[in-house]
Amino acid sequence: MQTHKEKFCTDMDIRYSVDTVVVGGGTAGCFAAISAARSGAGTLLIEKNGILGGTMTVGGVLFPGLFYAWGKQIIAGPCWESILRTVALGGAELPEITEKPQRHWQEQIRLNKAIYAYVLDQMCTTDGVTTLLHTMVGDVREDPMGLTVIACGKDGMFGIRAQNIIDATGDANVAAMMGYAFAISKVQQPGTITNRLTGYRFEDLDADMLKRELSKRIRTDIAYPEMTPENILSYLKEYRLNIHISCENGADSETRSRIEQQARGKLVELACFLTKLPGLEGMYIEDMCDECGIRETRRIIGEKTVTVEDYIRGRRYEDAVCYAFYPVDRHVMDGIEQTHLQEGIVPTIPLGALIPRGAKRVFVCGRSVSSDSLANSALRVQAPCMAMGQAAGCAAAWISRKNGTIAELNYGEVCRSLKGIGAIVP
Repeated sequence: MQTHKEKFCTDMDIRYSVDTVVVGGGTAGCFAAISAARSGAGTLLIEKNGILGGTMTVGGVLFPGLFYAWGKQIIAGPCWESILRTVALGGAELPEITEKPQRHWQEQIRLNKAIYAYVLDQMCTTDGVTTLLHTMVGDVREDPMGLTVIACGKDGMFGIRAQNIIDATGDANVAAMMGYAFAISKVQQPGTITNRLTGYRFEDLDADMLKRELSKRIRTDIAYPEMTPENILSYLKEYRLNIHISCENGADSETRSRIEQQARGKLVELACFLTKLPGLEGMYIEDMCDECGIRETRRIIGEKTVTVEDYIRGRRYEDAVCYAFYPVDRHVMDGIEQTHLQEGIVPTIPLGALIPRGAKRVFVCGRSVSSDSLANSALRVQAPCMAMGQAAGCAAAWISRKNGTIAELNYGEVCRSLKGIGAIVP
């Protein structure tokens, strides 16, 4: 006898039938979808928000990087094309690239949110990606012929048939609901809510007086131990408050809701406290991003796992599909712990790290890549996530053309597909 859930799945209205479903239209998912479509796969992109771009748009981290390492470009393809299109529309300026930058972040690219979101929309439309915003996945069922995806939009629930699926949720939501193994660090990096302050001129403030006032009042008026007088003054100089929120695990809706509410509460409480200080009476929050930026949640247990030792020594995997380049970048509540790569080192990411162990039709790209916690702190940044998305999209399209499974995946063919869309393959 069928259970209620099995009957529900059987009776589900199948609204779409495609080769590849990409879940998550963020940093990795947009380029997974575009790359799959450019490689010949009928592609459906599902995004929970009303805008593509993920952390670059709803999270306010509008400075992707790094596309270059030691003066040489290491990440290209549709993701780099999106940058160049944004530049052409006046929405970004390319930084000066040097062989030995003084600060790695100087080679990140500052984007205009509106223009970049427009570029992503245009690229998906032009390449034939069917995009469903305001939509989430509730379940995925696998059978010998493919997958049935149960999604929920504003008009209710519906079904999708697909040959394979790419999990670009950032939290491995699809892989987890399908029962694939994952890891969660005991201590996770804090999340950050991006914001912008106005209503004062930092150069007009009496910094010494503010420091004395903060030293007297900060522990009695606000209960945020990481907010030292020195930290607050540095944030005021940048016209923002670098609000960190402890994250035990932001992969589910209940926990994520609590994180978002705590982040907004902490931001407003601290801002209100500061307006009581001389020179800051007119200060106010001019802008606050829609979502708290979450740095880590789940990481899949993949066919291969990138360790921090592999990353730091620049291991060249035999199935490498893209490069990554960023310091090991572990955030803590009161700062950042970084380990910079030695000159000439450029790490790689293997195809096996995008495949949950034992998976037949599921790829995972973005910050849920199979890696240990420290390696993940470097791999999670935007340009490597874009490159991982492109690799997953090309791999998914290849097995769709063969009407096969991951077991039949040909690494050489995936590399040829990546080069065909302009990506750089190690």
